[in-house]
Amino acid sequence: VVLTSEPTSDVTVGVSSSDTGEGTVNTASLVFTDSNWASAQTVTVSGVNDDIDDGDQAYNIVLAAATSSDSNYNGVNPDDVSVSNTDNNTKGITVSTISGATTEAAGSATFTVVLTSEPTSDVTIGVSSSDTGEGTVNTASLVFTAGNWNTPQTVTVTGVNDDIDDGNQAYNIVLAAATSSDSNYNGVNPDDVSVTNSDNDTKGITVSAISGATTEAAGTATFTVVLTSEPTSDVTVGVSSSDTGEGTV
Repeated sequence: VVLTSEPTSDVTVGVSSSDTGEGTVNTASLVFTDSNWASAQTVTVSGVNDDIDDGDQAYNIVLAAATSSDSNYNGVNPDDVSVSNTDNNTKGITVSTISGATTEAAGSATFTVVLTSEPTSDVTIGVSSSDTGEGTVNTASLVFTAGNWNTPQTVTVTGVNDDIDDGNQAYNIVLAAATSSDSNYNGVNPDDVSVTNSDNDTKGITVSAISGATTEAAGTATFTVVLTSEPTSDVTVGVSSSDTGEGTV
């Protein structure tokens, strides 16, 4: 800013930002005298950071009407200066990879969820398992606020046991579309998380050792039969003696 003619007394021009949340100035006023009036004075405008994905923001550096005892300058109002503060935030939801597989022995795995920019209102994300017979989650929802948006929240997934030899089972942890009054986040749907529940069952039929010998005096002996995993339908095992002249069952 510079005057175009020498003033007969000091000329003061106030300097301010129309939005100090977007930009600030390095001085509150400029003073021109009869000795420095022709030297341009520099105003430095510095952008202010926020964590909200609000796009590039326009604001003004307001130059107030000059005050001076010189009637030529008193009340002269210089043009304000238009500025744009370039945004460096991008809305989004980051989901980490899961730490591993769950197991039927109640083995658990974890992953985290975090926002990439500050929301203007709370953001809620529903959390559920696509197959609660294979794995469950420790929370039904995650809530991100202006205070915790950049702190990763941990979801713990715990394997569920069954007794069936069904092999390792794949399922998903479903992260629902976000709900929020912040239009940047409302409806944003984070990626679901794929999980595998490791099986700990093996099909088989276990036959115990027999308790002893039979005798011709009608002495008996016993053994047991049991499955090693739960069947999905009835299992029938036939039982017979190779020599009914020696022993019956």
